[in-house]
Amino acid sequence: MTTVADDPTASLIDPPRTAAVAVSYLRVSTREQAEKGGTDEGFSIPAQREATRRKAEQLGAGIVEEFVDAGASAKSSDRPELMRMIQYVKANKVAYCIVHKVDRLARNRADDVSIHLALQQCGVMLVSASENIDETPSGMLLHGIMSTIAEFYSRNLATEVAKGMT
Repeated sequence: MTTVADDPTASLIDPPRTAAVAVSYLRVSTREQAEKGGTDEGFSIPAQREATRRKAEQLGAGIVEEFVDAGASAKSSDRPELMRMIQYVKANKVAYCIVHKVDRLARNRADDVSIHLALQQCGVMLVSASENIDETPSGMLLHGIMSTIAEFYSRNLATEVAKGMT
């Protein structure tokens, strides 16, 4: 491997490996999205995977484990892969949990807070590939706003569906 000392452009061509460890959590809401790859309804699992991998590269981290709930609603945090991810970060040293958007984790504020707290207690920073959330006061504010918007979207959609059915 060429080092930066030998070639100043080496770090741009062949970035050095780091010790930062990340996990990713990917989710689509419906079985149809999971089976079609999500091409008709927003971001598919492969698109989320690519976005989280790019974010990991930006952070200088490697994704060592991926957790995928395909066809699982975020109305409840009782999802198999989400629960497995929480257990994984409790048992392993992980620096980052990368999601495509915070609404992949939860669509209600209470679940978002409990999931985020569980990650923080394990020393894991939640990172969104498409939103500027971080542990700064501004990042925490944005996270709260995005989580609240996700809850509003979910509740409003349920109201509109019920209205349409009647």
